[in-house]
Amino acid sequence: MQEPWEIKTDDNRKVDTKNVFIIYCEDGQIEPAYFETFKNDSMQLAIEGNKKQHQFQINLIAEEFRQKGLLKYNPDLGVETLEVEEGAQVWAVFDRDKEHGDNKDTAFNDSIRIALEKGINIAWSNDDFELWILLHFEDVDIGDTEYHHRKKYYERLTDILKKKYPEEKPFTNEKFNYYEAMKNRRNFLTFTYQSMKNNQDLAIERAQKLEKLHEGSEPKPPHMYCPCTRVHHLVLELIKKN
Repeated sequence: MQEPWEIKTDDNRKVDTKNVFIIYCEDGQIEPAYFETFKNDSMQLAIEGNKKQHQFQINLIAEEFRQKGLLKYNPDLGVETLEVEEGAQVWAVFDRDKEHGDNKDTAFNDSIRIALEKGINIAWSNDDFELWILLHFEDVDIGDTEYHHRKKYYERLTDILKKKYPEEKPFTNEKFNYYEAMKNRRNFLTFTYQSMKNNQDLAIERAQKLEKLHEGSEPKPPHMYCPCTRVHHLVLELIKKN
């Protein structure tokens, strides 16, 4: 991974650290491919995929920065905090992964808390990243418990893409389903991304709506925000730097 302190520029122009993003992704295909679409000449992105589930990912990020001497103990806060170039943003992208068992609620919540204490921004999804993709196409009913699990997102994306590309392979296969056919970089960029890219503003609005509905009047832990995604927070930051 190209670290922010290693990024070079042409001639003698000083690096504008406000345009540097270091993004760690749980997934190794879809998430990195998606965030790479934001790259441009004025933005510097370092994206790493296959960085494991929530608590393991935060530990990995912390250790990498610790070894670089950029995670140091802050006596005023009583925790280790990132000390990267001013304006550089470090983000962790991971899912709730409900299918792995509800006994991981504490691990999910603690990962978010620890990351924020250390200065690591979080773009989590509950239940998974495909919720963010689905919000580009339609609203999600917060009261429908089927949307508490990724299975529903895959079902809806299967139907949406089959209708979008009725004459194209692999959609003409009667056994086509999103999970089996579309969870790879090439198909994502060729079909899913091309279908969703013009609906970014709608997805942001829908994600904000879901988040607001969960917030309500009483605080609750992150694992209870379901269905919900905070990927739009990272997207909004990327848009600002475009």
